[in-house]
Amino acid sequence: MARPSSLACTECRKHHIKCDAKSPSCSRCLDAHLGCIYVPSRRGGRGGRRKGLVDGPQPSSSLLQTPPLPRQLPSTSASDASVASLDGPAQADPISAMLDLPELDTRLVRLFYENFHAGHPILLPSSLYEERKYPDYLQLVVKFIGSHYSQRITGDILRQATADQLRSSEQRDSSMVQALLLYSIILFARGESAEAQAALSQSIDIALELGMYLQDLATSLSNGNEMEAESLRRTWWELFIVDVEAAALHKQIMLRSHGVPYNIVLPCEESTYNALGPLPTPSTLVAFHKRVYCEEEEGRFSSFSYRIEAARIFARVLVLNGMTDPQRDHLQAVENALISWANHLPPSKEDVVDAYGTVDEMLLQAHTTIHYAAMLLHLPRSNLRPIPPDLSMGIYPVTRVRLSPTFTRHVHSIKATEASKQLSDLLSIRPSVQRYSPFIVFKLVLCTIIQLATSQMHSMECTEHHSNRIVLVLGCLKMLGRHLPIAQRAHQYLRRVAAETFSQWMESTCLATSSSGGSGSGTSLPAITHSSRSETWPNGSAAGVALPAGEQIPGLFSPGLLSVYIDPTCGDSFLANTESEFDFI
Repeated sequence: MARPSSLACTECRKHHIKCDAKSPSCSRCLDAHLGCIYVPSRRGGRGGRRKGLVDGPQPSSSLLQTPPLPRQLPSTSASDASVASLDGPAQADPISAMLDLPELDTRLVRLFYENFHAGHPILLPSSLYEERKYPDYLQLVVKFIGSHYSQRITGDILRQATADQLRSSEQRDSSMVQALLLYSIILFARGESAEAQAALSQSIDIALELGMYLQDLATSLSNGNEMEAESLRRTWWELFIVDVEAAALHKQIMLRSHGVPYNIVLPCEESTYNALGPLPTPSTLVAFHKRVYCEEEEGRFSSFSYRIEAARIFARVLVLNGMTDPQRDHLQAVENALISWANHLPPSKEDVVDAYGTVDEMLLQAHTTIHYAAMLLHLPRSNLRPIPPDLSMGIYPVTRVRLSPTFTRHVHSIKATEASKQLSDLLSIRPSVQRYSPFIVFKLVLCTIIQLATSQMHSMECTEHHSNRIVLVLGCLKMLGRHLPIAQRAHQYLRRVAAETFSQWMESTCLATSSSGGSGSGTSLPAITHSSRSETWPNGSAAGVALPAGEQIPGLFSPGLLSVYIDPTCGDSFLANTESEFDFI
């Protein structure tokens, strides 16, 4: 069968159908008695930036739907899977008209920087992107990621073209490390775990070959350009962090980037990097560790540095959980590290937002990583017995069912629940999900699973408290699901499980609320009456806050208003109700 031509007449392009490109008229136009006109592609005048996309294999029409899983690239190691590409002969490009739009490149790059870059800031800032002239394969990865946040095209459209570009390129340089790393992250976000792990593995292969973990390599590869050197340092550390994030989703803990003598210096602050410098003298990891014994210079270490340390502690948890019979001191040491990380934050790093409400993405990720690590440390040692989703869904970290505790299992239950509460609290700081790293999805899934398990152990009075936290998480996943398939998958699963868990409680709550309306309509709200004394709030108290019995104001609230509109919170009842469950086995 003859291979379809990449050239198409205007009529076939307009109807998005294959064109056999016969001259002077294609077969379809000839049969339909239409004028057949061939217009040269505008891509030829765009320069080298589009060359890789035009000259490489073109995506097939199946990309407009969900693409088939690709075959794997050859790897430098026999045990490693690799990046994937689609089988079968190349076909005519059904989206060529869309790709010919002059503004498409700029739009997709902008979407990449607006939604994704802040969570994984390894490339140069957006103002330097065009000037840098990244290789075609890296530019295509950037556009592929940006397409997930576009309302005009879907991420599936560029899926094959991106895989083909990476497969066909023989480059083994720092740009390929960046391309494969970013590609692996978006594949994790798409729920394509095997392909994501393959791309990550190949990225690590090349990084280790280049020696990107060495202190002076970034400077030598950047030819003295300090911004480029900073970008390469960030690339290694991002690889280091993503290696841990991916390891949590697999039974076998590899952490290949953690097994080399890395002494590369730490990244600078995001504000300095995005302002294009001047960059300060980079700090070392040794200096960062010594900070707790010295009088710390405020602002010396970046938020990225604290994120790296959080990832190192997270890795310790994964390794500890994989041990058959760890010593109690080993477990306690990791617990101490989790607590100490927060205690040694400088005042400028205690909040993840600044005075203007801007979220520090690196610090936010660091906090979520610490809470994630705490949940994974304490959950398998607790009395909580959640029912995790099937691991094949790719939304849940691998956890051991029951491990030896350090404290009583009851205390581990409290610590796991508290970590899940703190993680969910971080979501309320920023209502918008824009700029969240895709890896937040896996952390939110574990957070919700723990909240559901805890609600089953607590009394019914606490159910609304846990329900509200789960509703917050579900809302975040719902919004993320508009762009990231893995979030959509997680939202659908957790919503169904939560509905089953809370169905009895919701029915009883609705009956109780309707019956409390008295003789009036079941939908009417309790009336709020105010006395003259309610115009002045004693001791700065605000409306809606329950006052102590001695300070209550007559007529301020109608009977039962607080019980209807103020949620009960988890308190000492959990301690009282579960004392019989204390055990060390």
